[in-house]
Amino acid sequence: MTDSFDDIIAAARPLIASAPVCDALDEHGYHRQILPASIRPVDDGTVLFGPARTGSYKVIHERIANIYDLEIALVDDLKPGEVCVMATGANTAIGPWGELLSTRARYLEAAGFLTDGAARDVVAIRAMGFPVFTGALSPADTQYRGMMVEKDTPIRIGEVAIAPGDIIVGDVDGVVVVPRAAALAVLSTAMGKITGERRMRADLEAGMSLAEAFAKHGLL
Repeated sequence: MTDSFDDIIAAARPLIASAPVCDALDEHGYHRQILPASIRPVDDGTVLFGPARTGSYKVIHERIANIYDLEIALVDDLKPGEVCVMATGANTAIGPWGELLSTRARYLEAAGFLTDGAARDVVAIRAMGFPVFTGALSPADTQYRGMMVEKDTPIRIGEVAIAPGDIIVGDVDGVVVVPRAAALAVLSTAMGKITGERRMRADLEAGMSLAEAFAKHGLL
């Protein structure tokens, strides 16, 4: 197994899934890292995986000049492999993401986008294959509804604290957050579980009973 952060990220990227990472988080003592089940992928076939870049929003009710400045600064500064995470306090009237931001983020080779708010332009986002995970779908713009007030600071979605650099792992099963300080250990454990599950699956497909396979591999 590789032993550097960059190496484990590269090794995990083609195989990663939220379920084995969730199991690995439990094994390392992190039991409250699952984001609300209401946050779903725009396209069920996409996977979200990478370090978080964060932004947070406040509610507004009026038109504000230069409302998009901080949002634009965050998106334009995304690095390859990063996940843009925008927290609205679960306010799905705030829709900070759509086709144009996805287009820019994809050009920058970002790994995807996550919000507990809303997103729009679903058909276009699905067509480009960019991973977008959202609390709701809405045609609404942020103007008159929400404004980003902080970027690259700790945020909270549901009961989960997310700091810049924490690892986001999401797929059709859900989204989990791996604290950066524990990422190497947790992802290494998850990779071991993925390998073990493949071996157990092969035994089950060859006719081994579930009881025998569990006794052999210790996985379920």
